[in-house]
Amino acid sequence: MGLNVDSSLDHIVLVNNAKRALERGRFELIYQPIYSVDHREVDSVETLLRWRMGPGRLAAAQDFRSVFHDPMLSLSIRDFVLSTTLRQAARWRAEGHHMGRISVNATAFDLCAGDFALRLSDMVQSFGLTPDMLEIEVAEPAFYGPLAKPVSLALEALHYCGFALAMDNFGATHAGLAALRNHTFRRLKIDHSLMRSALTNPVDKAIVRHVIALGHDLGMIVTAAGVENEDQMETAVQLGFDSVQGFFVCFPKEAELLPRVCHVLNLQGRTG
Repeated sequence: MGLNVDSSLDHIVLVNNAKRALERGRFELIYQPIYSVDHREVDSVETLLRWRMGPGRLAAAQDFRSVFHDPMLSLSIRDFVLSTTLRQAARWRAEGHHMGRISVNATAFDLCAGDFALRLSDMVQSFGLTPDMLEIEVAEPAFYGPLAKPVSLALEALHYCGFALAMDNFGATHAGLAALRNHTFRRLKIDHSLMRSALTNPVDKAIVRHVIALGHDLGMIVTAAGVENEDQMETAVQLGFDSVQGFFVCFPKEAELLPRVCHVLNLQGRTG
């Protein structure tokens, strides 16, 4: 009983700290390129949320994921991520930088809270952008939770409004396969753990190869996420992934550094 109380208190403290951090501008966005293996250039970039907890302490979203269980805080963070991303996209466009699509993660709760597609469409228009510049990324677990049906309806609305869709953390579950049957995804990202297992396990390697073939049959770009070393990169290329993302290609970068980084990656691709 004491452990539960302590855990609850810790969660309350964390949520309150997160609310103050959001108000004081301590949440930040960084961006990671997604690199096309075939075209040897940056295909798009993904927005990543970080919390600056102190000097030199930048926490990733998975390190404070429990704060998203607070409905109001989760929506406030969602709107911060969307508005900041769109403002930055408009700035890059005005400066003549072309990043391709920008991918933004959305939780099941984000998608189901209010008319998400309509709200996002209004936000995109207010920044002088168009829906085809944005890719909404939803993780496979969203399709086998209690919000599975509302999530599906939200994705239908997003697709109707012109937004590209991506499925993240795909692990070939029944729910994930059903979602592929019911929705038009532009991109499919293979689950990190399945990708790592493919390095040493021939069964998992065969599964990944078949998933890639399935994605191609459905007209999707198949991306290997979490590529962190040369072995993983070589495996991704051998298996036939269209694009890769991870520390081996490029660490996430601040907005002001990203255009130069993408330019260098594209130059290396053309000359390499």
